[in-house]
Amino acid sequence: MLIGIDASRAFVDERTGTENYSYELITQMLRLTTAKKHTFVLFIRPNVKIPKELDGYSNVTVKLINFPVLWTQVGLALETWVTKLDILWIPAHTLPVLRNRSIKTIVTIHGLEYKYLPQYNNLLQRWYLPLSTYYAARRADRLICVSESTKRDLIAETGIDIEKTTVIYEGADMDRKSVGLLIRKAVMERYGIEDKKYILFVGTVQPRKNVGSLITAFAIVRQAHPDYKLVIAGGIGWEAEQDLAAPDKLGISDRVIFTGRVSPELLQALYQGASVYAQPSWTEGFGLPVLEAMAHKAPVVVSSGGALPEVVGDAGIIVSLDGGRRMFVSRLASAISDLLNDPRSRELLKQRGLERVRQFSWKSAADQTLKYLTTG
Repeated sequence: MLIGIDASRAFVDERTGTENYSYELITQMLRLTTAKKHTFVLFIRPNVKIPKELDGYSNVTVKLINFPVLWTQVGLALETWVTKLDILWIPAHTLPVLRNRSIKTIVTIHGLEYKYLPQYNNLLQRWYLPLSTYYAARRADRLICVSESTKRDLIAETGIDIEKTTVIYEGADMDRKSVGLLIRKAVMERYGIEDKKYILFVGTVQPRKNVGSLITAFAIVRQAHPDYKLVIAGGIGWEAEQDLAAPDKLGISDRVIFTGRVSPELLQALYQGASVYAQPSWTEGFGLPVLEAMAHKAPVVVSSGGALPEVVGDAGIIVSLDGGRRMFVSRLASAISDLLNDPRSRELLKQRGLERVRQFSWKSAADQTLKYLTTG
């Protein structure tokens, strides 16, 4: 089969959740023995860095679509008429409208997080923002959801047939080597933190991530654990002003570090040095940083938002969001404090986390995805 893949997000310099998903699934898929039976066309945007390993595949063509705007709806749509594909896989929501309808289309849905965008408060934007998800859900031939939670939400929101959708979980890179002690020491010095003396959160600072609740909970935790710090690693998103100002208002500005976006190597060091990893999100379509934290032997505390309980299982502490923000903050602070006070519980969660994360791999996700693309 000739399989076209929207690789527009896979090879960007700074990858977050959807970009990581695209990169890992595409590169892992091409390495599969079963992939040799097929031919692939990777459609890319201008000015991206293509991994050298792609040069080694005789069955892979990388095709530049040189459209600075309307890349999907014009550029990719045109390619479906020019390139005689059997299948087009879109790893991230947006399906071209004016595409060649003879090509089977499969779209990955990562969640319905558009409800947490600030524009969603505007009536016009509330109608517009879900359009790409609604259109993909109803017009793609088949769908991949990254969790059962996302699948349930999508079916409830769009009314699509349950038989049209499958769940294929994301993965974690268990083969990634730990960074050395010298690098870890340099990272600790850079951010003014001590090894195993901080709580870590990884993600973009924006309303859906509920970072403000974590900061408030940390202010409570710090009363009994004054030597700990809170590290928030990730870019600064929309409506982040309140979260950025929260440490100063709570009198803990010297104990909360916003690192901004960090390199993969620095991120590994931060995971390895964390005493506890916390993910307080209101919702998550999957929650990849939780898997990454467990892979680096960090005990995890998560909210009950979206797919987080599904991902964590019994390998972490799940804090209910029921009852509103104030109750959640109190529960979150108690859960983190209990872990800091109990080394045996931390060690148990580390072991459970490693066992749990082995159930999720990018290779398995790629294998399942290729089978789903090429059958049925």
